Amino acid sequence: MRGISLDEIVATTKIGRRLLLALEEEQFDLLPGGIFNKAYVRAYAKCVGMDEDEAVAAYLEAAQEAPPDTKVIAHQHAFHADYRAERTGFPIVPVLILLVVAAGALGGWKAYQDHRRQREQQSAATAAPSNPPQTTTAEPSATTQASAPVPQTVAPDKAVAASNPASGTKPEAASSAPTAAPTAGQFEVTIRPKGPAWVSVKADGKYVVRGIIKPPDVKTIQAADQVVLYTGNAGSVDVAFNGKYVKMNEGINEEQTLVFDSRGLLQKPATP
Repeated sequence: MRGISLDEIVATTKIGRRLLLALEEEQFDLLPGGIFNKAYVRAYAKCVGMDEDEAVAAYLEAAQEAPPDTKVIAHQHAFHADYRAERTGFPIVPVLILLVVAAGALGGWKAYQDHRRQREQQSAATAAPSNPPQTTTAEPSATTQASAPVPQTVAPDKAVAASNPASGTKPEAASSAPTAAPTAGQFEVTIRPKGPAWVSVKADGKYVVRGIIKPPDVKTIQAADQVVLYTGNAGSVDVAFNGKYVKMNEGINEEQTLVFDSRGLLQKPATP
């Protein structure tokens, strides 16, 4: 009625054509269900200039769907219970183990940096010019002693900056530092859009991202239990778990759901 084609709605909302077509034809059994259906209805209504709340109310009446129950939503995502041991209190032992491992890694890194600094100092001392051989047995004068070059040891960070004076890099910027890791007991999921993409992210039972994201916006989510990621445009997002790339579907406007826990991506598909 408004003269807007379905392809225009797909391009604006970043929702798959198959899902929008099912919504228009009231084939609600082809939709993911739950809150995703209402999100599709809101995005559709906003694109064509309709009242979003009225559109959602009309959908609920047509689909004979009651308002979502939080207990039902929690039950839909409870399949990961087989991967998680029941907790009876604060996990003191795992936290202590993680702290010990982190302290050992930090100590090893510091020892490596000290060893590398010593080797660079030795190399700098070896490369320093030596005094020319004496042609006479006479004692060198005070003037000769004052003019003799004195080798100086340059700190590794300053040596890096001095080797390229035109770069204008400060000594502090020349040294590299390890990237900050997530807090002990947590994991990290990073979402980097390659183009506009509709995503919904739930971390530890709470929604942290819902809507369209686009470059250069990068979403980094930290959680201790579970992260559920749904996107309606899998071909336009890159996902990483603790800095490691996770393979996504390559189709544009193709939906995909990923579920992560502290050990990585779960192979069993998530129920929307």
